[in-house]
Amino acid sequence: MRKEIIYDELLERIPNKYILTIVSGERAREIANGSPVLTKCSKKDTNVKKALREIIDGKIGYEIVDSKVGE
Repeated sequence: MRKEIIYDELLERIPNKYILTIVSGERAREIANGSPVLTKCSKKDTNVKKALREIIDGKIGYEIVDSKVGE
């Protein structure tokens, strides 16, 4: 049985709670639209829970892109 998702573990991977919300929400939408799940999850898990497990396992993350580059 998998351990519970702990908020502190998520913040170790993505230290900003707002970015964490955006990344997990976007990934949950991708999973809902048919994207394969990158980590082992229960069939009962919601798409958001699957996305959060992927973040904890280090399968997905984020990158800050400077929009001023190239101007």
